[in-house]
Amino acid sequence: MVKVLAAAPERWSKIYCLSRRPPPDYFFDGLGDGASRVEHVEADFLGSPEQLSEMLKEKIKKVIDSGPHIELHSRSQARWLDTEALPLANRSEALWYNINRQKPTSSKTFADPFAFLSAGFHIGPATCPSFETDARVMLENNFYYPQEDILSRYCSENGVGWNVVRPSYIIGAVRDNLLNHMVGFAIYASVQAHLKQPLAFPGDYLAWDREMCQSTAMMDAYLEEWAVLTPQAANEAFNAQDGLPFTWGRFWAYLASWYGIEWTPPETDQSKYRQTISRATETPRGYGPQGVVRSSFSLTEWMERPEVEKAWTEIKEKYDLKVDPIKDRVQIFGLTDSAVISCWPLSLSMRKARKMGFHGSVDSYEAAFHCLKDMADLKISAPLTMDKFVDKQ
Repeated sequence: MVKVLAAAPERWSKIYCLSRRPPPDYFFDGLGDGASRVEHVEADFLGSPEQLSEMLKEKIKKVIDSGPHIELHSRSQARWLDTEALPLANRSEALWYNINRQKPTSSKTFADPFAFLSAGFHIGPATCPSFETDARVMLENNFYYPQEDILSRYCSENGVGWNVVRPSYIIGAVRDNLLNHMVGFAIYASVQAHLKQPLAFPGDYLAWDREMCQSTAMMDAYLEEWAVLTPQAANEAFNAQDGLPFTWGRFWAYLASWYGIEWTPPETDQSKYRQTISRATETPRGYGPQGVVRSSFSLTEWMERPEVEKAWTEIKEKYDLKVDPIKDRVQIFGLTDSAVISCWPLSLSMRKARKMGFHGSVDSYEAAFHCLKDMADLKISAPLTMDKFVDKQ
């Protein structure tokens, strides 16, 4: 998001980034001259709204457009609970009420990103393609619904516009946020290359061939900027995806080539598969059978193998890497497994944004290449063997 804003000085003369911790050492890399217009403001969103309000009034005199990326993650990877979202969401709401009450701003629009979890794809087979107007999936508590409700209520009461952006699995390189399925792929391919072993696929042929969509972080940011600056887009939610179909079957050959290794398709011996049924008896779409996932292994389990741990220790020492997939195994590979092993389609319709005038698209395969290359630069994984993206025939 900051890269997109920093590249447009004619629209964004000053950019404030609020977070509890200082930005990482690589934060300003790649911003070019735009880095001089970016200022970090240390803000503890768990503190009192009054304290936050006073601190921000000293730093920020006028806000024309606001795009706070308030990402509230459950500590339990298996649950996304209203009870965990509400305290932080309520505090954020109180914060903005305090700021506006004590020193008015001219903020026009709030833009918040919410994940595809709102459509229920993480629970089981959901309606495809997903429309922004689809009913909420109430099979279990959802982490994002209360945030969306609070955002809408606050903006309605204060005459401020809002936008919600709903991406798929996000392609982007950030060292300090391991909730990114590409981290698992980078580590898996790095280790297999070190061991001189092929890139085996953990799912079955349904997972291999299923059409889904990816959401490149830069494209998401451009859509969010467009939504904030487009009057007719105010008070609307938008799906955000790259704009083309994606399959793991296509991606696997690319991934192997980037690390200089061979690859193998799904296992053909049916006896080697184990079966997992989606956790809700009723499906998110409200009819039809539960989803059945089959896998011959998982990347989470793969990381436990002694030879893999040994290989990673050697790779980490060789390249001075900064992540620890041995300690953070479940956090890193849980998300990657959910992306690559699931077999039901994941499709987010872009018709709403297209009708309103946003026509951005990106090649997800090429975006993944640049993402993994950036991860190597950030000391997340081993370097790729290719410097430039080469299309596969």
